Amino acid sequence: MEKFKFDVISKTLTITAKFAEAMNNPGSEEYKLYQKFITDFPNLKVIGKTHRTPTTYITKSNEKFHHNPYKGITVENMERFIAVVDDKEQSYKKEYNRVCAYAQAMGKKKAYAIVAGWFVEQFPKYRTEPFYYFNNHPALIPFQPSNNKENSEPELAATGTEG
Repeated sequence: MEKFKFDVISKTLTITAKFAEAMNNPGSEEYKLYQKFITDFPNLKVIGKTHRTPTTYITKSNEKFHHNPYKGITVENMERFIAVVDDKEQSYKKEYNRVCAYAQAMGKKKAYAIVAGWFVEQFPKYRTEPFYYFNNHPALIPFQPSNNKENSEPELAATGTEG
């Protein structure tokens, strides 16, 4: 038998496409179940299940998105954006390169998350108002690597400092 969901209070039967197809055969279990529901609940509403409810993403600044906020923020797009909005000293590009060097030292699995995290923190309006940065140049937010023991050696190698 195919999947279905029945809500007694709202008298609603939610069915999948496979259930609806099987329900059209008068000899199937689905048809018999549907007939029983109709006799017990004459005002029954039948709803076809189309897809699951999309996930809502909430950022640290309480912005809500119905898609992944990192979608479209590829390394290539970040580099292109920084090249366009950077100042004469190329401070964004220098900081971006420093973050990339640190991220590479941390390993491939963490590299994108580290770089994208810095990018989103540096350019919080990138997703909603990207043209804001063509006329406004916010202060550079220096990258602060975490101070975990496992991160101490790559941090020194990426920043070029010695302890």
